[in-house]
Amino acid sequence: MTTDFVALEGKTRGYRFFAAVLGVIALAGFISFIISYIQGHQVFGSNNVIPWGMPIVLTIYLIGLSAGSLILSSLTYVFGREEYRPIARMAVFLAIVLIFGAMLSIAIDLGRPEKFWRLFMFFYMNNMSSMFAINGILYGGYFIISLVYLGIIFAGNHRASRITGIIAVGWAVLVHMGTGAIFGFIAAREAWFSPIKPLEFLAAALTSGVALLIVAVTLTLALSGRELKKEMVASLGRLLIYFIIILLVLIIVDKLTHLYSPHREATLYLLTGQYSWIFWGFQIGLGVVIPLAVLFNPRLNKTIGWVVTAAVSVVIGIFFERYYLVIPGAAYPMQYYPGKIEGVWGSTGSFPLTPVEMVLSVGIIAFLALIFILGLKYLELLPPGEPAKEEVKESVAEAGEANNTAKTSEGQ
Repeated sequence: MTTDFVALEGKTRGYRFFAAVLGVIALAGFISFIISYIQGHQVFGSNNVIPWGMPIVLTIYLIGLSAGSLILSSLTYVFGREEYRPIARMAVFLAIVLIFGAMLSIAIDLGRPEKFWRLFMFFYMNNMSSMFAINGILYGGYFIISLVYLGIIFAGNHRASRITGIIAVGWAVLVHMGTGAIFGFIAAREAWFSPIKPLEFLAAALTSGVALLIVAVTLTLALSGRELKKEMVASLGRLLIYFIIILLVLIIVDKLTHLYSPHREATLYLLTGQYSWIFWGFQIGLGVVIPLAVLFNPRLNKTIGWVVTAAVSVVIGIFFERYYLVIPGAAYPMQYYPGKIEGVWGSTGSFPLTPVEMVLSVGIIAFLALIFILGLKYLELLPPGEPAKEEVKESVAEAGEANNTAKTSEGQ
């Protein structure tokens, strides 16, 4: 390994307390999983009308964060942007942790997670004409490639890092566009069916990935006593502006495309119905309006605190974009045949937030955060910290003594 990076000592009381809190929350999530495994998905809020719940919301959200974070690491290892080198390793490791969390959420949603291996079978015991099967291969390959990528970075092989980085970035693009295709290729769901969905998912991944990286890097470097360069944070903030605008354009095009279609009822329901506040308040408000207002302000966009605030707003907004797509997007009834359908199949669906599902979701996030901070302790992911003041004083004193000795020798 190179000596440019170090591991976090992790001996402070604050670190241990934070790790303990995350461990307790993760344990509560594991208990909720055991309850769902024994009693079945009936303890979740999903039902026959809205078949997907929080595990799927978390899955597509974490996949996007992971893909975005990995793509950003390429700014250093592929494109040679040295100003981002102090956070590049952290970005790759964060991407690995997040894709692991996504696969964990998929396994939980299966109901029988011990059969998860079937998702990653190529042709054998799998229907490779299904986008679900194709994405299973993409996720598994992405996880392996990311691990290899990080290992090569640790080895200090710059040429191999660049080659592997190109492969990893290309695979990450396929991963999240493939996830978007799961929704965009479902013709039975009017609100989902769209060729723009893969591109929209990719833009959301880059947007949320940059935002999460800003938050994670700022907190990690600040809490570990390392130098946090204002120019680097401001640069990531400017990058975030571009991705937010691209995402907004794709959202507008997607909605206009659906509204132009003769089957626009589902889209109108999402924009004006009982769940519309999620779209306007969270996805557009927190995900677009507030961060752009901050990042376009010449006084605020140069302040680390405000850039982090904009990034937190984006992270929350993109999460609710995923929630809005999965749950309200499935709430509008499908048109099995012309005419009004009586009963549950003709009415809009509802999704209660059950305690088991909520604790499980928070537990998964806590478990991933615990893995991340343990990785900081046991892997060389961080740039070196600033030397202690006493060490600096000793170095200055030694340099002074050496200088005096040299002058004395010259005088003699």
